[in-house]
Amino acid sequence: MKINREIPWGSLLLLLSGYTVFGHFLADMNSPRFALTLGALTAFVAALLFLHPLTGLGKLMQRRFKSDLLGILGLLFLAGFISILLNWLKWFMPFFMILSCEALARIDLKSARVGELETCFWLTFSAWLGLGLGWIIGVWEFY
Repeated sequence: MKINREIPWGSLLLLLSGYTVFGHFLADMNSPRFALTLGALTAFVAALLFLHPLTGLGKLMQRRFKSDLLGILGLLFLAGFISILLNWLKWFMPFFMILSCEALARIDLKSARVGELETCFWLTFSAWLGLGLGWIIGVWEFY
């Protein structure tokens, strides 16, 4: 029995474009090669993390916030994080865009019944290709 597995090119191109924007953003840093290396490692780790997303997040929340004091402290921490996030939206926006594109590509690949190793390959390949394209575009702008 052969399973028809079509690669979801739309979501992978969206992921590629997200990483291209991120690579262009990294090319503007003070040390762009270090930033590109760090971005490539982050892309690989994100591809690995999206292989097995957290399914027991609800159980984790119930276990951690059994008392009211921990719940209030958690909400205060979340409010502080959101205020920092809104203050530095220019820095956090590419990360959220990439995470949402990667989640969409992961869901589409899982719907197409693509294996885990092949999924990791497609996510990493799209990420690294996008980072390289964005970095090249960002470097060429300076010349």
